[in-house]
Amino acid sequence: MTALIWDLDGTVLDSYGVILDCVLATLRQEGVICDPSETYRRLIAGSVKEFLGGFAAAGLDPDRLWDRYRALSTARDGEIRLTDGARETLEALSGRGFAQFVYTHKGESALTVLESLGVLPCFTDVLTAGAGLPRKPAPDGINALCARHSLDKSHTYYIGDRPIDVRCAVNARVKSVLFLPPGSPAVPTGDETYIVGDLREISKLKL
Repeated sequence: MTALIWDLDGTVLDSYGVILDCVLATLRQEGVICDPSETYRRLIAGSVKEFLGGFAAAGLDPDRLWDRYRALSTARDGEIRLTDGARETLEALSGRGFAQFVYTHKGESALTVLESLGVLPCFTDVLTAGAGLPRKPAPDGINALCARHSLDKSHTYYIGDRPIDVRCAVNARVKSVLFLPPGSPAVPTGDETYIVGDLREISKLKL
């Protein structure tokens, strides 16, 4: 059985507009003004938590920034929509018997968002930040899902939109699909099993 483990933000969910707004708002409250384009590039290259943590050198408390960001972003979960092609891809793969899971840094609100968008039934299990596991690129989240569901790693793929997702897959010794839509500032690592520019392409891959 082939298993597909999905990242959420920027992959299944078209959420970067909300994420970027909330990061910029978080920093504005500290009197810090950031360039939106450069901030977006850095978020794709790393993560929100890593980006906000970089302001510790300027005397800002990373934990306070992170808590403020999470409060702002959770309040706007209702604005999040599915990435173009996500619904039909998830439903098509489910119909073909693929086991599908989620591993995300998003908190417990991930379940609410997926349910409200009508795609939660496509997933066997959803592992969020609430599990308290080390963050990507540590392999713990993927490893936990593989162990819990007896997944064969040689037939398991992690699907995400950032280099950190690919590194996570490599560290977990599973395969990977990098979602690289037009305009994304993400740079391939060279370790991807596949790269796609449209989620619909995934259902056509030899998985």
